[in-house]
Amino acid sequence: MTKFCTNCGNELDANADVCVKCGALVKKKNNNNNAVESVDKSANTGLGFGLGSILAWIIPLIGYPITICGIVYSSKGLKSETSKGKAIAGLILSIIFLIVTVINSILGVLVNLGEL
Repeated sequence: MTKFCTNCGNELDANADVCVKCGALVKKKNNNNNAVESVDKSANTGLGFGLGSILAWIIPLIGYPITICGIVYSSKGLKSETSKGKAIAGLILSIIFLIVTVINSILGVLVNLGEL
């Protein structure tokens, strides 16, 4: 694949770091961009599920999958350098509301059994 200088349009050598005609630095393609974007998206998704779990715990049938997805996505997002804070927030929210969902489930069972 032929590369051209973005500054002057000169044809570049495949391994060139600098354009020999104008001296502009050549941007290297980063093959890990997709992996970084995927991790950042996981952190954002985990935070979204964490925020969703704030309301989802009320109905355990919805609360369990939402909080578990929040934990999974946030855990993947912890690998992100730019969105690590979002991943941590999502993870904390998801864990807290998973516990609240479990408590809500137990209380629901006890109420239905007439124990409370």
